[in-house]
Amino acid sequence: MSAILQRGARAVAASLCLSTLLVACGGSGEPTAPNALNSPNVLTAGSRATRLAVAPPAPAVGTVTAGNLSGISVAAMVQTAQRRISRTVFEYDYRLTLHNTGAPRIGVRVDLVGAGAGTTIVQPRVDAGTLPGGNTTPADTITLRHDRALPFLPAQLAWAVNAPGVVAGTAAVGAALANANVSVTDVSGAAVCAEPRVVTNGTGGFTCTVQAGRVAPFVVVVTEPFGAFPPMVSIVASTPAPGTALITNATPLTTAIVAQLAPQGNALAVVANPALVDLAALARTTANVLAQLGPVLTALGVPAGYDPFSTPIQAATPTQAGNTADQVIEMLRFTTVNGVSMVSTVDNPAGGVPVAGPNTANPPVLPAPVPDAVALADAMRQITQSMNDCFALPVAQRVLAVDLTIPASAGGAEVTGMAPACRAFAHVTYVHNGFRVGQRLFGLLHDARMVGAAFSLPELMRFTDDTTPANRDQAVLNLRYVDANGVTGNLIEVAEKLPGTATVAHPTDWWLRGNQQPVDTVVRAYVRRSDQRVPTPGVAPFGGVGPSRFESGIEIFVNKDGPGSTGLRAARIKGPGLPAAGVVLTRPNPAFITDQNWLNILRKDGITDPAQTPFASSANIFKLHRTRGVAGADASLTAANPFAGSNNNTDFPDWAHPLDYGALVGTPTEGYIDLAALKAHSAYTLEIFYDGEAAPRHVLPKTILTPVVAATFARNLEWIAFDAATLRYLDPADARAAVQSTMDLAWTANPFAETVGSAGVYTFAPGLSILDAVVPVVRGATTGTAVAPAGFQFPALTGNGTSGRTLQLRYRMLDGSYKDSVSRFN
Repeated sequence: MSAILQRGARAVAASLCLSTLLVACGGSGEPTAPNALNSPNVLTAGSRATRLAVAPPAPAVGTVTAGNLSGISVAAMVQTAQRRISRTVFEYDYRLTLHNTGAPRIGVRVDLVGAGAGTTIVQPRVDAGTLPGGNTTPADTITLRHDRALPFLPAQLAWAVNAPGVVAGTAAVGAALANANVSVTDVSGAAVCAEPRVVTNGTGGFTCTVQAGRVAPFVVVVTEPFGAFPPMVSIVASTPAPGTALITNATPLTTAIVAQLAPQGNALAVVANPALVDLAALARTTANVLAQLGPVLTALGVPAGYDPFSTPIQAATPTQAGNTADQVIEMLRFTTVNGVSMVSTVDNPAGGVPVAGPNTANPPVLPAPVPDAVALADAMRQITQSMNDCFALPVAQRVLAVDLTIPASAGGAEVTGMAPACRAFAHVTYVHNGFRVGQRLFGLLHDARMVGAAFSLPELMRFTDDTTPANRDQAVLNLRYVDANGVTGNLIEVAEKLPGTATVAHPTDWWLRGNQQPVDTVVRAYVRRSDQRVPTPGVAPFGGVGPSRFESGIEIFVNKDGPGSTGLRAARIKGPGLPAAGVVLTRPNPAFITDQNWLNILRKDGITDPAQTPFASSANIFKLHRTRGVAGADASLTAANPFAGSNNNTDFPDWAHPLDYGALVGTPTEGYIDLAALKAHSAYTLEIFYDGEAAPRHVLPKTILTPVVAATFARNLEWIAFDAATLRYLDPADARAAVQSTMDLAWTANPFAETVGSAGVYTFAPGLSILDAVVPVVRGATTGTAVAPAGFQFPALTGNGTSGRTLQLRYRMLDGSYKDSVSRFN
């Protein structure tokens, strides 16, 4: 080569080195590993390679030609590595400096989609995440290959900048709702989230990346997987802009507001039929409900502009206090009375008002809660943490001593020595229905499935403000937990403030103290599904047999064998929905009921004279309401009271009768009990009578924690069915209809229903009835075996009307109510 040609070649090389802007020429081909003290070349449009980044407003490197975001450019490319591929081809890694001229953007993605001749795009994408205003240099890099035989032209770099919209929020029931499933759908029912599954985190938070093409409104449903809480519903009114997140909370308050869009007041009806989503009606409803809550919001110090759907919630956890938006949820309670949604504050459940709808004029206003109720949240966190600390221990470490010699009439077996963590939540004076804390929790403390059980913050069901100088406020708490197998359970406890009792180990004056009552009693709302399997109910030989139906009423449980039961002979209860003179319960006849531990209803005239209160053989549930059937229109129609036309109300002690209330026989014939008056926290008086005593020894105040619902409402509930093999026991033509010593029961789990707490078998035949074959069922199980009492067998089932069998499932309720379902023949 001539000297002239050599000089020309060097000139070309120098020209390439100046124009490529990629790297200094003549490198060895080894990767570079620059650091902060020796920064790599920084490329900016229109410049030579330099050692310093040039911040905007310098021209960007290339042009953004595609994507859904504006205002974002590539301000610089910082080389982080180079590799020689061939004699003239080199590969380069670059970190981008991005400039955002607008509001912060989230989830930003930058792709190199075009380059000039000689440049090959190897790795085009930078996941930039969140970009605040100004310059940001994400950690991700892009990779290019360039043939240095050609000039590199930065101006020909083409970029696409994209970001999805995001729906984010919090699921809270006052406490954070962790590990709950989140579903977001559009009005066509199509899934909105790009993620295959969205689950709330430990503080109830969730994030849904909106798929391209999805347009609001969106319907959000949060489902607690263990059935501890009912589903919650929310609505996203607008589609989030690219790179932005719309806050959308799901709480009992949002659920109650959404429910007002449905004719039947059920938020899940809106989920099933998104055509019911009317954004204008939703806005009016929200405004009306906020007007109702005005005094509550003021008492809590909620800032102006609060929106139940979009104001960020910091949900309370056992270790974190909630913000004011969370306190709103803690203070409110929602119930349904005869299909009408009601809202109240926890300290004034009787002062509830109907939840306003979109067209409610001058909605009734809810009074503010008392200050002490607002301050209870810190104490609830302390109690929850103590429960979690206790049950984190293995059984052998939390149970240190037991006494198995205590008779049932004194409360039965007791844990007398506990780990310090297990002594930290209950006061030494704890008594609940006659049980000391070591007796009440005996089973849970010994249960290996409770090792590592997670207690959520308690649901505050009721708050009673003590306005005397003693200032001993009380609260009814619903302590929900999930055991080591993922099965939910709960304890409903009474907490009391004992001023001056806080300690280092228990830094609050609030303790679990129980209801301080000496006898094991419960009064609660009752609902049942009764499936009748005889072929012709109401027709001979089954003329007295009722059809399948839903029923509702009041269960009165008085433990005839538990604490305070020695000599207990009768009980009398008065209160809403019951005859004015009182319902009287007495002991079952021991001649044919050997194991039953509750009193039965005998009469409705209040008479407790021992001479007139012999043994009772009916049930302990006082029924108020029933439907015509369990399917179709019959499930929505009230049936006439079965005894409304009879002049003798004494023959039917466990059914309401017109004469019990002074009404004329036969008028009215249907639903004459005002179920709307049987709200949550309806108050009752229960008197306990003992042998040889005419006056009651104990007069116990009792409340029902949930409302008594109309039987027609039961069609909206979820139920569990026995499997086909079990139902063979109810077929007189089947071999299983023969005499049995045991019956193997099995049922099909329903993820939307409560789990089964116990199963039972009740039979009758000429000369023999067995009414006490009840089987406790461990949490989450779907089988159980009923065993006939010692010395007896379940009699055969015949098809001639002289015998009958009933199989029962009692549900493990988490709200203080009673629910069961029965399948029966005769």
